[in-house]
Amino acid sequence: MAGVGDSSHEHLAAKQMLAGGIGGALADGTMYPMMTVKSRLQVQGGSGGGASALYMYRGPVQAIQTIVAKEGWRTFYKGYATVTQVAPAQALYFGTYQAIKRYLPGGHDSPVVQFAGGILASLVQSTVTVPVEVIRQRQMVQTAGEGSYTGSLHTARSIYQYEGVGAFYRGFLLNQMVWVPFNAVYLPLWEASKRACARFSGAGSVEKLDVRYELGSAFLCSAFAAGLTNPMDVIKTRLQVQGKSNVHSTTEYSGAWDAARTIYKHEGMGGFARGMTSRMLWVAPSAMIMFTTYDQMMKWLAHDAT
Repeated sequence: MAGVGDSSHEHLAAKQMLAGGIGGALADGTMYPMMTVKSRLQVQGGSGGGASALYMYRGPVQAIQTIVAKEGWRTFYKGYATVTQVAPAQALYFGTYQAIKRYLPGGHDSPVVQFAGGILASLVQSTVTVPVEVIRQRQMVQTAGEGSYTGSLHTARSIYQYEGVGAFYRGFLLNQMVWVPFNAVYLPLWEASKRACARFSGAGSVEKLDVRYELGSAFLCSAFAAGLTNPMDVIKTRLQVQGKSNVHSTTEYSGAWDAARTIYKHEGMGGFARGMTSRMLWVAPSAMIMFTTYDQMMKWLAHDAT
């Protein structure tokens, strides 16, 4: 009987990783342009990219208009090749999150279990996502010119040649300080919101919940969590885009604390809010696409197995 149970858990984990990987890749590929806008807004005003030296965007709409007019729409897709790494990263995330919920005492609906699952899932996922973020954000914030990165592989080679392997994990701890609080806020809110919607709509259970309620729950809860964690994301992004191989980088923060002090000194508290709207407009639709795709695929896979 133990073998049957183990096999059942393995099949469930495989389905969760498949659904999570597809949902994550779909969300990242769809919302990639807004991530470019978010990154540019976060680094301008005293940090690290060629974009900040040439333009001072007033907000996401004006940033989009300026990028299209001065650099062309292809700029929104710099580093797009890294999307291929998102599926395995999200598969790791969902597989870890669901496994933790299954094995920790307290049950799937316990906020403590969900919190712990979010922390551990984020740590596992970061082993893949942090190097990907460094590579893609270096390209996102740069403008054309001599010494510019010509693609994701060229970026990776340049970082390795001039900065070493450690540069790919620049901001790793900061990444946890961004996404651990994000998951701690978002995941319990999202699951509680779906349960509340199930009661409100008369669905009876989350498994029978109409997709529109799933979309709304994911969007609103993730937008709130994204805004709340924006200050740490600003610091992380600025540290990740600077480096010897990035000829457009104009800052040399010695670490997170130095970056925070410098931002506050030269830009005030407003510096930590840079890109907040665009981050919410990137994260919320991404979460909506990813988590709803995950839920719908799990329902389809469960139905297909019966």
